[in-house]
Amino acid sequence: MHFQHRSQSLFLIHALCFLSFLASCQSGPDEPTTPEGQCTVTFSVSNYRQISFDDLAPSASSRATISMTLANLSLTVFNAETNERVVPTILHKSQDYESDGATAMTFPQFSVNLPYGHYRLLVLGYNGSRACNIVSPNRIFWDDDYVPNTFLYWGEFTLDSDAGLDMEITLRHVVAAFRVTAEDAIPAELKKMRFISTVGGTVLDATTGFAPESTGRTSEISVPASYAGEQGVDFTVYLFLPWEQSTGSYTVQALGGDDTVLGQKHFSDVPLRINYLTQWQGNAFEPGDVDVPSVQSSFNVKWTMDWAGTLTVN
Repeated sequence: MHFQHRSQSLFLIHALCFLSFLASCQSGPDEPTTPEGQCTVTFSVSNYRQISFDDLAPSASSRATISMTLANLSLTVFNAETNERVVPTILHKSQDYESDGATAMTFPQFSVNLPYGHYRLLVLGYNGSRACNIVSPNRIFWDDDYVPNTFLYWGEFTLDSDAGLDMEITLRHVVAAFRVTAEDAIPAELKKMRFISTVGGTVLDATTGFAPESTGRTSEISVPASYAGEQGVDFTVYLFLPWEQSTGSYTVQALGGDDTVLGQKHFSDVPLRINYLTQWQGNAFEPGDVDVPSVQSSFNVKWTMDWAGTLTVN
């Protein structure tokens, strides 16, 4: 969850986030050629950049740091028949590597040795600093019920004495985003923004790319005191949905000290969809309890050119 100043325009930027992996099977005279033989699988990360909902052209005065590099990349290999993890999850953080200059972060190659067999590969690219918990391919979640901007790959490969893998894979967006753009000034007493949804969830099933169930979600965004008086600030939260698209309700609360509710808004019939940003803009800090009419013009739904185009609900 993060916030930034309101975007004045939408950059049409094409950026890729993919990696390749090669398999070289051991079959020398001193190495077994039976099913107990092994292959060395080498992963090479390329163009570790991806447009996210938070990388849409900020205004020149924005205080937000716009990063086009996902903060974390994790790889996990499972036995395809049992779904048991066969090697520990490999986690790389972009902050651990130096930039190659004007473009993407440069990650080293890394390798694992695997016995011949049938496997599934899970790759997650995500932002934030919370720890990711991969209980199984069907149950992935982050500490504190956090949902980061998340990209996923889930696929199968087979290793045998004739294996000649040379594959490139691309991560796909698996979150829906809801953004409130506050056109009025942030009050000095504001400490947090709380978002309460009736749909979606905090758990990801990698085999489907969806939430295993719709539990709703409560999330909070801390607001630094330095933002008092600022206008045109975006507050964005993410959800895993139980299917491609859904309609739900959001309650957005402006909280002061000791979580005192300074004001809250209720949004009905909010359209949400995987890989889409749903945005509402208006006066977010009006005191009292306000119902926002669920007319179609209340919501602007868009996604980046990396995937498709722009859609306005009207």
